[in-house]
Amino acid sequence: MASVLPSVLCVDDSEDILLICRTILEAAGYQVFTASSGADALELLRAHAMDAVIIDNVMPGMTGLELARAIRHTGDAIRVIMFSSTGHPDESFPFIDSYVSKGQGPLALRKTLGHLLRK
Repeated sequence: MASVLPSVLCVDDSEDILLICRTILEAAGYQVFTASSGADALELLRAHAMDAVIIDNVMPGMTGLELARAIRHTGDAIRVIMFSSTGHPDESFPFIDSYVSKGQGPLALRKTLGHLLRK
């Protein structure tokens, strides 16, 4: 019986960041979906069960915090990681399970994701 890969949705308005996240996370054994906006992310979440969502905060249309709030209102037990260059890890981000600064890089993101999904 084949095991099911954990599924992760990466949401960022930068195609470069989405490509980096996809490359790093697929190499670590995750099934990766990407969206370039909050609206696209919500459509994917309605269509696919996800274990985690990685979101940028500053995006046109819907911020990452607004997206996280919408995700939490669905009642699904999805882990939410803010991967952004805005804010600071010590700040309180409502609706967010963890924060990783883009300055820490995608390997720190992969480590945080692995930690959250093992809980």
